[in-house]
Amino acid sequence: MSVCKRFLSVRPVVLLLLFALSLATSDLLAQSAKGVLTGTVVDNSGAVLKGARLELQPLKMLGATDAEGAFLLAEVPPGSYTLVVSYVGFKPTETKVDVAAGQTKNLAVKLGVASASEEIMVTAERVHGEADAINQTLTADNLVQVMPAEIIVSLPNANAADAIGRLPSVTLYRAEGEGEYIQVRGTEPRLTNVTVDGITLPAPEPNVRQVRLDVLPSSMIDAVELNKTLSANMEANGIGGSVNIRTKTAGERPTFDGFMDGGYTNILNGRASTAEGLTVGNRFGKDKRFGILLNGAYDYNGRGIDNFQPKLDPYSTLAAPFYDSNTIREYRYYRYRYGMSGAADYKLNDNTSFFANGIYSDLKDWGDKWYYSPVSHALSAPGVYSTKAVAPAFYTSSKRPNASVGTLILGGRHIGNKSWLTAVASASYSYEVDSAGNPKADFSWIGPSLGTACDYSLTGSTDPYHPHFGNCDNTASSPLLTAANWAFADITTSTGKDSQLNLTAASSYARNYTAGGHFGTLEMGFKFTNGHKAQDATETVYDGWPTTAAAANGSAPYTMAALQSGFHNTDYFGGNYFGGNFGPVSDFNKVVNYTMTNLSGSVDGVKTAAATAPNLFSFVEQVTAGYVMNTIDFGKLHMQTGLRFENTGMNTLGHTLCYYTSKTYAACGVASYTGTTEAWVVNAVKNNPSYLDVLPSVQLRYALDANSSLRAVYARGVARPDPYQLVPYVTEDSTKSPVTVSIGNPNLRPEHANNYDLLYETSLHPLGMIQAGFFFKQLAAPQVPTTLAGNVNIASLPAGMIPPAELQAIQNYPGDSVSIMVNGQNAYLYGFEASYQQHLSFLPGVLSGFGINANYSYTTSQEKGLPLRTDQPRMIDQANNTWKLSPSYDNKRLSARVGFAYDGPSLFSYNYLSPSFFAAANNPDLSGLGPTGPSGDVWTLAHYQIDAQASYRIWRGLSLKVVGLNLNNEVFGYYQGSDQFVNQREYYKPSYTGGIRYNFAQGRR
Repeated sequence: MSVCKRFLSVRPVVLLLLFALSLATSDLLAQSAKGVLTGTVVDNSGAVLKGARLELQPLKMLGATDAEGAFLLAEVPPGSYTLVVSYVGFKPTETKVDVAAGQTKNLAVKLGVASASEEIMVTAERVHGEADAINQTLTADNLVQVMPAEIIVSLPNANAADAIGRLPSVTLYRAEGEGEYIQVRGTEPRLTNVTVDGITLPAPEPNVRQVRLDVLPSSMIDAVELNKTLSANMEANGIGGSVNIRTKTAGERPTFDGFMDGGYTNILNGRASTAEGLTVGNRFGKDKRFGILLNGAYDYNGRGIDNFQPKLDPYSTLAAPFYDSNTIREYRYYRYRYGMSGAADYKLNDNTSFFANGIYSDLKDWGDKWYYSPVSHALSAPGVYSTKAVAPAFYTSSKRPNASVGTLILGGRHIGNKSWLTAVASASYSYEVDSAGNPKADFSWIGPSLGTACDYSLTGSTDPYHPHFGNCDNTASSPLLTAANWAFADITTSTGKDSQLNLTAASSYARNYTAGGHFGTLEMGFKFTNGHKAQDATETVYDGWPTTAAAANGSAPYTMAALQSGFHNTDYFGGNYFGGNFGPVSDFNKVVNYTMTNLSGSVDGVKTAAATAPNLFSFVEQVTAGYVMNTIDFGKLHMQTGLRFENTGMNTLGHTLCYYTSKTYAACGVASYTGTTEAWVVNAVKNNPSYLDVLPSVQLRYALDANSSLRAVYARGVARPDPYQLVPYVTEDSTKSPVTVSIGNPNLRPEHANNYDLLYETSLHPLGMIQAGFFFKQLAAPQVPTTLAGNVNIASLPAGMIPPAELQAIQNYPGDSVSIMVNGQNAYLYGFEASYQQHLSFLPGVLSGFGINANYSYTTSQEKGLPLRTDQPRMIDQANNTWKLSPSYDNKRLSARVGFAYDGPSLFSYNYLSPSFFAAANNPDLSGLGPTGPSGDVWTLAHYQIDAQASYRIWRGLSLKVVGLNLNNEVFGYYQGSDQFVNQREYYKPSYTGGIRYNFAQGRR
């Protein structure tokens, strides 16, 4: 892009910034004839009340307290008024106030409960947190749901994703028994943006944009804000939603909060867990102008997983599923997670302050994996075994990835008589060590011929959800469990790192005004982010040595017997496989050491180059944004309108390989080549897309009465492609049949959505809320993964159905299956969500401590224009039904809560291809069952989980707690087409934890 074009693309942002600066300058020079009311709202214990509603009568000027319990009412004409402050769960308060011309008046408003029976609102930590969440939700300009720290720690939420997953219309993408990403309103994780204190966190993983939330310990979070609609002052990269994680800051009261936990899970002969955390903070100096807070957390989770993943035969029927093979797996994880955060602020005076916030978190997601794979003769026709020779397999992997995220934010605020100005600068950094992939080693079968001993029965398994293969996986005497029957065949090692640095500068200015007796705020701002991500990682493949019992050169293979680990599980899958015995298995470190000592010269150059080239890439993404937003009250109508501009420019660099021989070298640009083996050349490929988005939004809130409102919202959002998808990479998996090739798509376009919401909400006495509403998302050019079978009949395809890059791949990789991310035509998603939350203090006696929190959502969708499909399936990750139910009990000492969570089945990946695009001999749907058959799409199983936690305060702020996680031992897995076609099943077993906690603030209540 030329300098001139680049200036024109950001010109609206520059003009907005200049206009804001001119207004700020005029405000500082002007003398106001009106006054300002500022102050804080607290409860009887001195705790700030967030989201308290203010009304200055008789002006009917409205306002609300922020996350620090502070408020500002500007443009107040001189006179005498009554300030009415209301807060759900507390008794409203009226304060008489006189305002003089040019005066800034500071008030300290204290609210009390309406009766002694509601004293729990102040004394119970979790209930106080619920009050904060409800009031912030009701007074927000947009649709937002808030989860304060008091609620986060009231259930066993190991990380930020687990906590957010308990909110309405949120499902989890799970990995290793924990939430990793969130899926909001039936959308993929990539459609939800995650920020910390308003700054976007870069992803530590190399190939996605969204940050993995299991990196962040839940105990480090002050509150989570899930914004389901977008305002102009928010980043627009959140079609599904935008999550803001607020870090802890120093409050008006001293903070000292610490905990220690220990736990146990009865899996893999017993696995342990520990967790510790400490938060300290206070304000110092005259008028407590300086505040500082430090927070640290650490946890270790010895996770174990029993898992199997069978391969479905395409001739399977609904009555008799047939499986060609199985991978019976054992996972042993060592998850070390620690984090630290700090916050400091200084109030220069009542109007001006400066702050610095920082957070750093690290997850060592280490693990060992082994699997035995019994292999059956596949079907050559319905009911007919193939005669093709088969052999079982064994695989081991040991991964040591280390993912980290961190951000440092510096900023300042100035509040004038009728305006405010903020400025922020930040640096955010993430990285992942060993990012190239999982190191792994394969072993070949050299034991006696198994013939048909491992064949899957034509009549199916007696347990359809645990397929068995003859006598090869039933007992501990299975020949697969004899170490001498396995020969070391190959190994892949990996090393390297990817990292991303984001530098951000932002400023916003707002000015209060009066127009025709209506009070409003005009806000505008600017934000610039420069993100630079790069990966430099290698994968080295070693193979080519003898792997048969009688090699041609007379040398003997190296067997697993000499490379064994000491691991042996005696209660695998409750005895369902191998009689409960899993082992012997290999020790990956011994395999590596043997390779480096004896086989270091056996590097497979072709495979190593093909595996390494996709791991060498970099990109720079620059997003320049500006916005203007107006908020005004017309009687009962509160209206916010805004317009946001985002200009995106990218520069990507990737590497591809061109293979050649002595006859084809010219096609790769090589001058000459006379060698007898295949060679290759690495080519650097650049891509530089750019685009400008104009994104309007309108948020309306109409007060039906003092407690109820109706909201209507329209907002336009954008989803930029994952930068790695724009890199012209090529990866090849030769272990699959047919060989699978994945390629980048430099022509992938951003996805846009028009988002519509209609919501009814009402507060309940003494503490509660009901919300119910509809939402609709209209998506243009959705980014969808697609796989093009190698045997597709290209002549039968409609013009333009397959992207040019994929057509080129067909020619480069004839017969291979090619996967690529493409833009579909359009999609839509709509749904209904409802939530009910209430503390039942109106019940008599001990029953007054009970509370209920329940939510339900229904979502449906349709994806149009998928390549090689004539149907219109639902969107990926969209579940029709989700619900959460959480009864609780609180009194002055006891706090207990149970969490029931259900996520319905969701589409995990597209796999089905319509037979009409293929020649009869290459029919991809051999069963004839269509999308519900064994060649159908892959679905995530429904997930229903029960968790519980109780704490008892034994002395002041000292409490004991007990925790139960996954009490019902819920299964996680996938199915293909229909739920009787098993794709994966894994179990984690229940975990039990006990611990202590001390909270200084709780001891003072």
